[in-house]
Amino acid sequence: MDRLMSRKTETYDVVVAGAGAGGIAAAVGAARSGARTLLVERYGFMGGAATNSLVLAYCGFYARGQEQRQTVFGVGKALLEELAAIGADTAPIVSKSGYWVVMLDPEATKLGFDRLARKNNVEVRLHSRLIGANVSDGRIRSVDIVDHSGIVTVEAGAFVDASGEATLATLAGVPLSQPGGSPSAVQAASMPIRIGGVKDGTIFDRKLMAELIAEHNKTARLPILRADGGVLVTLPISGETWWMAIDLETDGVTSESLTNAEFEARELAWTNLEVLRRHPGFEKAYLASSGPQIGIRETRRPFSRADVTERDVVEGLRHADGIARGSWPMEVHEAPGRARFVEVGGEGFFDIRAGAIEAAEIENLRLAGRVIGADAKAYGSVRVMGTAFATGHAAGISAALEADGGLDVATLQARLKEQGALI
Repeated sequence: MDRLMSRKTETYDVVVAGAGAGGIAAAVGAARSGARTLLVERYGFMGGAATNSLVLAYCGFYARGQEQRQTVFGVGKALLEELAAIGADTAPIVSKSGYWVVMLDPEATKLGFDRLARKNNVEVRLHSRLIGANVSDGRIRSVDIVDHSGIVTVEAGAFVDASGEATLATLAGVPLSQPGGSPSAVQAASMPIRIGGVKDGTIFDRKLMAELIAEHNKTARLPILRADGGVLVTLPISGETWWMAIDLETDGVTSESLTNAEFEARELAWTNLEVLRRHPGFEKAYLASSGPQIGIRETRRPFSRADVTERDVVEGLRHADGIARGSWPMEVHEAPGRARFVEVGGEGFFDIRAGAIEAAEIENLRLAGRVIGADAKAYGSVRVMGTAFATGHAAGISAALEADGGLDVATLQARLKEQGALI
């Protein structure tokens, strides 16, 4: 192997694993704080679930209500500005849940992430996988990443896990509140798809769709579990229809479980399309695209130093050490096709405490996006991408402060405000 593949060592101030919403926000936050920052991503593009799973709705940017109340600014706002400059409409719409969401175009989102990283001097390594963490005395000293040329050991003063699957936290030995490995123990996955060929002016009749689905399900090997047809929304730029009606169990971690889910989801995409074509206006509909992978809601969850709790959400609690705002309801997918929403209390948002982005037992590891510390119910709120921009931004600045030799909450809060975040 030594003759065929290289091995080298590099040094940065901050290393971020995963380039979704939480990862880009962490990397930009760290870089804006003066840290030499490396962002590592396994795909050939950034964007996380929005681009790798076609989850084309940013949830959590706005609180519920008749008026648009934005709760996430900072790096998240900067990304929306990049999308608008490309030509995407970023004005929020009211979703089926009753909450405001921002619909996305996947190609614009990829480019928007690229531009945001370059403008902020973030060094990005695409096509790279995290395969190891070297820990001593309660600190990560370096991580190992691999590409086709070989393995690179990257040393840094601080690290951010924005992997979604808590890969870095797991490799570093952080205790897990949800260890994963059981499909029934985690929230179901979904495969959204893009539909083309819909007749202009078509109005979706949910009652008719429910009747078509009920008839289909009488004999279907794989029934459509969202009895009312799920979510159908028109996308910006392309004008295609975004359809989310495929839900399956998977542990989201092992190749065996993921392979089975991917196979079944693609079968469902084609059989469901035949049902949709019976709806007026959709007769010539076709499957334009599925994502590179199925959309994963939950796998492993690490403990933090101050996990977000169900009470934080339902009472809309404020905290003196708050570093981000959460405003999405507790969206809990109890089984494939069955979800419930628990409203956010108080003023329609809650504070995420600084300790929630600090990994338990590993001093220089920060958590971002859906791997921040949260109990099982609160996780249904904090995991969404809008909120991930806020927690990632805080995690990146926190990591930069850690790499520089010290961290206190007041300084973190001040830096967030300086960079345009709302806390």
